[in-house]
Amino acid sequence: LSKGIVVDIEQTINSIDKAVKEAEKQAGFEVESVFVGLTGEHIKGINCSGAISISSNDYRNPAGEQIDQEDIEKVLEHSQAINLSPDRKILHILSKEFKVDEKKGIKNPLGLSGHRLEANVHLVTIERNTEKDLETCIEQCGLDVEGFILEPLASSMSVLDENEKKLGSILIDIGGGTSDIIIYHNNAIMHTGAIPLGGENITKDIAYGFQTSLEQAEILKCKYGIAKRSLADKENKIKILGTNGREDKEITEKDLSSIIQPRLNEIFNLAKNEINKSDYKGEFTFGIILTGGGSSLKNITDIAQEIFNLPVKIGIPDSINGKIDIINNPRFSTAIGIVKYVVNNGKNINEKIKIIKENSIFSLCKNKLQQLINYIN
Repeated sequence: LSKGIVVDIEQTINSIDKAVKEAEKQAGFEVESVFVGLTGEHIKGINCSGAISISSNDYRNPAGEQIDQEDIEKVLEHSQAINLSPDRKILHILSKEFKVDEKKGIKNPLGLSGHRLEANVHLVTIERNTEKDLETCIEQCGLDVEGFILEPLASSMSVLDENEKKLGSILIDIGGGTSDIIIYHNNAIMHTGAIPLGGENITKDIAYGFQTSLEQAEILKCKYGIAKRSLADKENKIKILGTNGREDKEITEKDLSSIIQPRLNEIFNLAKNEINKSDYKGEFTFGIILTGGGSSLKNITDIAQEIFNLPVKIGIPDSINGKIDIINNPRFSTAIGIVKYVVNNGKNINEKIKIIKENSIFSLCKNKLQQLINYIN
């Protein structure tokens, strides 16, 4: 993949197959189906609203009618009535708040009474062919795709707590090919976006700058990399092994940092531009939370604080029990977050599966078989 998009079907299939076999070996279970994280510059977030009338006769019932689940589903359906090009589709409908008559800021209107129900939502849209290419690769591995989930949304499930979502925070997930942004306030998602730069760009810069392999450049970045040049030591020497007959060379910690910092500055400035596109212009009590593999660079919070002028911390997926080297590593925020999202949003996920699989012959046969099993039981 490159920046979240499949660029080589065969290599992607091989990678997935290898990863699944390793997971099966470690877990002692056979993997039959998967949930897939989606990222990339093709993902767009849009804030929309929809409204419906609940009561048709104000005189008979001045208080209005009681809102039921069907009303909520109907108003959410109205809120996604936007013009999308045929090559795009809606991935998530994320409700921000509801309004019943003149009462605003309602999170769950079920059971309330009124004449008019309005929903403010954040729609996440994606390119159909990007999703389809990933689905093709996974199905070629003999796996069923249960659903697709926006990666920064998943990461936020494993990294952010309720206070950070309620009082305002910005999560920046620095991945390999992209950096994803998600903004929270009042327990609602205000904005989502992605920029086409990530940790791989820093690795390539190091490889170009010191004429070394990408594998060695990755080791240099992870083991010796310092985000801020002024905090690097010019006396600390680092040996670079020569590649393909070239001589070994020696650089300093400061030399390495002088390549890393400019690219980080670019990533954070592009992220800042994306954040400025948000409709929300209020305060972010908890500032910036950095996660993803790229956030592990030493002193990265110092650079981020200078650019955003906000408090910055590293977000780790420690909200579950597990191996310390996994739950304390921001690299695994998205993977753990996908699991948590599926567990916490089971009903919505199942509805999404129905939409995704509605045209699948395999799925129809599978559903009929399940109905037969249920009938027999």
